[in-house]
Amino acid sequence: MLRILLLLTSVLLSSAVHADYQFGFANTYFDYLSWKQGTQGYNGIDVSEDRDDHVTWGIEAGVTFDWGEAYGFMEAEKLDKSADVRSQAFKVSAHYRVADNWTVYGQVYDYSESGGYVDEQNRLLGLGYLGIASKTFWFKPFLGFHHVTSPFNDPFGDNISGFNGGMLGWNLGGFFSIGSADFMYTNWNEFEFARNDEYANYQNGDTGLNGAIALWYDLSKHVYVGVQYRYFSNKLGVDDYGDAIIWRIGAHF
Repeated sequence: MLRILLLLTSVLLSSAVHADYQFGFANTYFDYLSWKQGTQGYNGIDVSEDRDDHVTWGIEAGVTFDWGEAYGFMEAEKLDKSADVRSQAFKVSAHYRVADNWTVYGQVYDYSESGGYVDEQNRLLGLGYLGIASKTFWFKPFLGFHHVTSPFNDPFGDNISGFNGGMLGWNLGGFFSIGSADFMYTNWNEFEFARNDEYANYQNGDTGLNGAIALWYDLSKHVYVGVQYRYFSNKLGVDDYGDAIIWRIGAHF
């Protein structure tokens, strides 16, 4: 799986050299995450002490070419906490057109904590579609095979790494106005299914849900604010449903 994703990345980079640029953006931001629910971890373990509100700094960028599009972010989390409990995350994803609006879709998400409590990388390879879009709306679904790598074990001592079923997801968004104010809304969503037994034990079920709904507003040409409703189920160490609110202030490059 990793070799395939590396091959896909090299193809994307080589294609970009000869591609027609269409659109791009880059932002930096600070988030304040406020937990609202989801204090119960697997096997009924209370994880509320590990779910304190915290501050995150991040950068993100996206680009669209005629061959497709790519997106990525990097985040340093819990900056207001001691160094031994801070965490880091990055994600890269890409759609590569293979037949009109049908794409080969791949993504890599990596998360680790400084204290060594969590260290996990998720990889996905499958098909996507870019054909549902207008000037004010887009919906970009994907479906793929899921693979996970981690040194951690499930509650029974078995390692969770390996093929981990499938993932169905999407990225959607759009624009609307209230009076003279222009807003943007977005939603990313990932539904994991047919997990391996070890990962299912680790994350409380054969299926999992992960995503966020957000509203964005530009205060000026360079400064923007946003609020996200972050939701998850049988994910992030939470048994059943959990959620949080994320407040953001950021700057466009």
